[in-house]
Amino acid sequence: MQSMHIDRGQLKSQAKEKLHKHWGEAILVGFLPIAIMFIVVIVTIIGAMAVVNTQPDNIKALQSSGTLMTQTLFSSSVGGGTNLTDLIVILLAGVMGASTRIGFLTLWRREPRQLNPLLRSLIGFRPEYIGGLLVAYIVIQLIDSIPTLLGLINNPAINVINFVLLFVLLVVDIGLSQTFLVWKDLRDTNKGGALTAIRISWQLMAGFKWQYFVMKLSFLGWWILTFLLLFIPYFWLYPYQSMTYVGFYDALKSRKPELFA
Repeated sequence: MQSMHIDRGQLKSQAKEKLHKHWGEAILVGFLPIAIMFIVVIVTIIGAMAVVNTQPDNIKALQSSGTLMTQTLFSSSVGGGTNLTDLIVILLAGVMGASTRIGFLTLWRREPRQLNPLLRSLIGFRPEYIGGLLVAYIVIQLIDSIPTLLGLINNPAINVINFVLLFVLLVVDIGLSQTFLVWKDLRDTNKGGALTAIRISWQLMAGFKWQYFVMKLSFLGWWILTFLLLFIPYFWLYPYQSMTYVGFYDALKSRKPELFA
C-alpha cells in the first residue's frame, strides 16, 4: 500500500536536481506567463477604470468580483460595452497559465527531451489540448465566481453564505488544482474529456489537500523576499515552485494509478 504522505523536502530537492543545468530553459518556459499576465492586468485595470468613470455606483460590486473573467463580464454589463476582446484575452491568459503548467510537467519528465522552451510553454495550445483546457478553465472559473454572483444580491444572509463559501471554495480549488495536468495525461491516452479530468483531480487530491496547501504555504517566505527585492528573484522562484508542483502531481499519480487505468 502506497504511503499517504508526500515528503515535501524530498520533492523540493528533486525539483532542484531536475533544474540543475536546465535553469535557463526553465526560466524561458515560465517567461510567457509573466508577459501575458502583465497584459491581462493592464486590460483589467483599463476596464475597471472605464466602469468607475461611467458608473461610479458600481465600484463596490466591481471590487467584489472574484475572478478576472467575472470582472470582465461585470464591467461589460454595467459599462454597456461588449468587452469581447477583454474576455478573449483573459481566456487566453487562463489557457496560457495551464499550458505553462503542462510545459513544466514535460520538463519534469523530460518528454520530449529536446524542445524549444517557448514551444514547451505553449504546448497546451496544441489542437489536442486547447479545447479541453478551455472547457476546464471556464468551468473552474464559473465555480469560483459563485460568491461574486451571489454578492450581487443585496441581502445580509447572502453575505454570511458568501463568507462560508470562501472557505468551501478554497478546499474546492485545491481539489481541482491538478485538473490541467490530469487532462494532459488523459488526452495522451484518449481516456477521457475535460470534465473527467476535473473529477479525477478531485479524486486524486482526496487525502492530500492539506499537504498541498502546506506545500504552497512553504513558498510564502520566498514570495515575501521576492517582493522586497523588486521581484528580481521571481525568475528563479517561479520555475522552482512550478517544478515542485508538477512533481507533487507525479507523486500523486504514482499513488493512485487506478484513476488513470
